[in-house]
Amino acid sequence: MVVAHSPQGEFAIMPNHAPFLATLDSAPLRIKTNEGFHTFAVLTGVLRVSREGVTIVSPEVICAQEIDLAAVRARKETVEKKLGEAHDKTALLHELAALQAQERAKKDNV
Repeated sequence: MVVAHSPQGEFAIMPNHAPFLATLDSAPLRIKTNEGFHTFAVLTGVLRVSREGVTIVSPEVICAQEIDLAAVRARKETVEKKLGEAHDKTALLHELAALQAQERAKKDNV
């Protein structure tokens, strides 16, 4: 089973799911296997379900076990401070969304 987030909310893909295509939000993505759940931070992307399985395409995917929560929180604080001073906030907002996804993925994985 795959549990992911789209702009419309959380959804799950079960075995033998019908073909499906969704955009992904910057959020945790959980994959359930026989060994349990594996959590990842996903920075936007696309999820596709076909007969062959589930395909996820994203510019950045980080395993929750590899996330240094203290470093993420420190960087998030720095980005939030810069956001108040920036004229073009696009890149900072993108980075902030990625950091928030990492923070939530790490919390989900605990």
